[in-house]
Amino acid sequence: MKKIMTFSTLILIIAFSSCNGIKEASKKTTTQMVSGKYEIRSVEGASNLYNMFFVIDTSEKRISGKTDCNGFSGNYVVTGDEVTFLPFVSTKMYCEEHVMKVENSIFKAFNNTKKFTYDDNMLTLINEDGTISLKAYKVITEDK
Repeated sequence: MKKIMTFSTLILIIAFSSCNGIKEASKKTTTQMVSGKYEIRSVEGASNLYNMFFVIDTSEKRISGKTDCNGFSGNYVVTGDEVTFLPFVSTKMYCEEHVMKVENSIFKAFNNTKKFTYDDNMLTLINEDGTISLKAYKVITEDK
């Protein structure tokens, strides 16, 4: 009987401590989960975008990236589910007209963003009227 009580107590301790671990993991905020590298999938309706990415560093509240033509970086402020991207600095190389058009759409999307959602590794930027302006997929890398 004493062995059964000891075993039961051990099982309860393990069960409660594993539940506590789940609670700790779920305390991670959305803004912390957002940190990482993203491939831009669509901007203002344009899709099939290549060589366009950005990296969000939530600890520094910083974003940096590269379009098919120029690099950019800047800071942002998050309040709840609202986000404001501060003016970016970027290189100013001239590229083909269609590339420049997409790049300008990307900068416009960040500039006009008011809210964001993050679901299943997809970051969606939404402008003031509720229109999706940019979608980007988080690049998951395995640590080796």
